[in-house]
Amino acid sequence: MENIIKTYPSGLRIIVRNMPNFKSVATSVYVGVGSRDELETEHGLSHFVEHMLFKGTTTRTAEQIAQTLSSLGVEYNAYTSNTATCYHTRGLNSNLNECCDILSDMYFNLRFEEADFRREAEVIVQEIAMRDDNPQWCLSELCGETFFAGTPYGHNIAGTIKSVRSFKPQDIHSYVRKHYTAPNTIIAFSGDVTLQQAEVMVKKYWLAHYKDEVKPNLRVLEDKKIVPAQAFAKRQKSTEQQNVAVLFPVCNNNHPDKYKLTFINEILSADMSSRLFISVRDKLGLVYGISGGVHLNNVGGYYYIWFSCTPGNTELVLKTIASEITRFKVGGPTEEEIRKVKNIKKSERLFEAENVEQTNQRNAAFLSEYNSIETPEEYLEKINKIGMADVLDTVRKYLSYENAIVAIVGKSIKVKPFSILRD
Repeated sequence: MENIIKTYPSGLRIIVRNMPNFKSVATSVYVGVGSRDELETEHGLSHFVEHMLFKGTTTRTAEQIAQTLSSLGVEYNAYTSNTATCYHTRGLNSNLNECCDILSDMYFNLRFEEADFRREAEVIVQEIAMRDDNPQWCLSELCGETFFAGTPYGHNIAGTIKSVRSFKPQDIHSYVRKHYTAPNTIIAFSGDVTLQQAEVMVKKYWLAHYKDEVKPNLRVLEDKKIVPAQAFAKRQKSTEQQNVAVLFPVCNNNHPDKYKLTFINEILSADMSSRLFISVRDKLGLVYGISGGVHLNNVGGYYYIWFSCTPGNTELVLKTIASEITRFKVGGPTEEEIRKVKNIKKSERLFEAENVEQTNQRNAAFLSEYNSIETPEEYLEKINKIGMADVLDTVRKYLSYENAIVAIVGKSIKVKPFSILRD
């Protein structure tokens, strides 16, 4: 199996990964516009457009789109991120024509009534309110707003209730004309599909719409790194627990250290075998959940540790985190931990390669962001080269409280985190 990438004179790119032992086909229309591309007056518009593309075309109503796909047993959805908007289906090879017909119809022939627009604006308002009721979601937003303040990543993907209600129907159409272009679009196929079949679909449903010869929009890969000032961000919310995150500035998504950071996350905070889970939950019983992760984009990123607990436990959890980080920075990882992480990463990556939809969306995202695709073999080769000394150097390089951010969502926030967290 290999990924085949083709670029057409219009700037449109396609990726095809034939997976002959599978019975389904994943199709993605990946448009390289997300919240980071929005002007200040457009916050939330990428996400609003995603909603409206399902509201009808010049030939189909919203109900006809949904009923046709559902009646064929096709799974379909869409998402908006900081970097892209993606519309995707997964169905049998026999339904590939119908999937591409509908996806291209939505892409090229958007049509809706003003009443549909106003109604969907209120749907998005409800979505924002629903997320605001979720303390973990609030914490995630607070972290992003604080860490990426002053950058294109510092605002909510869905926008605000005020911004959503300020948009007009013409804003949707103008945004689509500006960003939904051939050089900014990737059509990806994975599963029970050949290059020949994919090209028939693309020529039939996309290429006929393009006349100009244009180069694709390629990302400029740079080594950027945001290093914000140390900060304590708080959001009062009436909850029984405090949701807490500690953020450490690291590298951006184009830096080779990102592979080493996966070792730090797995060893310290990723699952039930991690050091923090064992020390904070299993030994002390202070939390139900504690975990971590790495959040990177093209301007920088952070490694984070998250936990939730009743307010009386917060200080002791922070002290335990500080103790475990100190122990890690002094002694580094064990050989067994390095082996464990390599086994975990191998399993995760190969399991993902057995999922046509995950494979498809990963391929499209990689091509859009890095102008190429990283194969499972290339990824695992990089992981396998990392040793104990590499991980120890990376821990000492990045896990400093000098520019750390602590964010808390909850009530009665009186803790002074940086009097507890000390290098």
